[in-house]
Parts: sequence; structure tokens; C-alpha cells
Amino acid sequence: MIKRIVMMQLLPKDEPLFKGIFDGAKQQIRSQPGCEGVELLRSKGEGFINIWTISLWHSEEALNAYRDTDLFLTTWKAVKPLFTAKTRAWTLTSLDQLS
Repeated sequence: MIKRIVMMQLLPKDEPLFKGIFDGAKQQIRSQPGCEGVELLRSKGEGFINIWTISLWHSEEALNAYRDTDLFLTTWKAVKPLFTAKTRAWTLTSLDQLS
């Protein structure tokens, strides 16, 4: 199991547009083979908003297969112009977990 964390920076005025695009795609993303969940978070900076996605995948291969889909390519093409800085992403595996 892996977690994919992506941080995207945008202007506050573009947040509703980003959210609309995400809302239109989130169920399809969640239904991709190997996807166990998707979460959208936000944090405020000085004059910008950081949008974070955390997704849970069975494997890196499942994540990469999703990244090759028309869904990902179309969604990414729609949101990428909204970013004010280079997107940052991390793929993590759990070492320990308490529930």
C-alpha cells in the first residue's frame, strides 16, 4: 500500500474553479483499479492557497496506471494552468501505524 501526497499552490480566486474540476473527477479517480481513497485538503499561505491531495493505492504500479489514463491527463490539463508554483509530490510507504 502506498500514499501519494501532492501539493499544488494557487491563488484564492482560483480555488472554486479547482474544486469544481476536482468534484467532477473525484468519484472516477476513486473508482480506478487499485485506488482505496482520495482526500482533498487545503492550507493558507501569504496570498495563495495550497491544495493537497492524499490518495491511497494498492501499489505504485496502480498509481502509474491511473496516471496514464485519459481521466488523469484531462484533469491535469484542466488544473495545471491554475498553479502559481511547481507542484510537489511524494509517494510514501507506511513503516508503522497506530489506529
